[in-house]
Amino acid sequence: MSARRSQRGFTIAEILVSMTLVAVAFAAAAPLLIQNAQINKAQQMKLAAQADARNCLTLIVNTLRTAGWDPRNNGFAPLALDPDPNTDNFITVNADLLEDNDISDDGESVTIRHTSNRLEWRRVDDPNQPFVVLAENVTNDEDGDGTAEPMFTPDSLTDPQRITIKITTRTAEPDPRSRQYLRYTVESDVYLRGGL
Repeated sequence: MSARRSQRGFTIAEILVSMTLVAVAFAAAAPLLIQNAQINKAQQMKLAAQADARNCLTLIVNTLRTAGWDPRNNGFAPLALDPDPNTDNFITVNADLLEDNDISDDGESVTIRHTSNRLEWRRVDDPNQPFVVLAENVTNDEDGDGTAEPMFTPDSLTDPQRITIKITTRTAEPDPRSRQYLRYTVESDVYLRGGL
């Protein structure tokens, strides 16, 4: 005797009910997925702004620590600061790193400037050489009021012993949730090797 099996498929009603349940589940999960994507994007933008600020600060601090290295006592100025806080903020750092009685070699006279939301530097004392962009979106506008704060602040204009470096970066785009730019500020004091 053979057993007869009943082979029965899904009815159209069952398929429609299943598809409706799947659609409801996707509709319920969509806002959560969109919110998570926005949070992820905001975190990535914030991390990029933090990395730019920290990398720039490290380069500037390391350059400032060489200011005034003059093993042969040639008497050059260790640094020059922008005297006008209303213009593009810049600093020039001089050091005779090769100990060859001059500061004309690559990396011995470094000019760092903040201009048009960019941080740039030139590693030679030659106005014909172009500046290289270290980072974009460097606003130095920590409070978001549209006014950039100085990047280089000496403890004295006549005989500085310490330079405070303050760098504020912002995200390239506004946060997708708040529609505000995210800002990140780093600050460091560098003590110069001797009186200027």
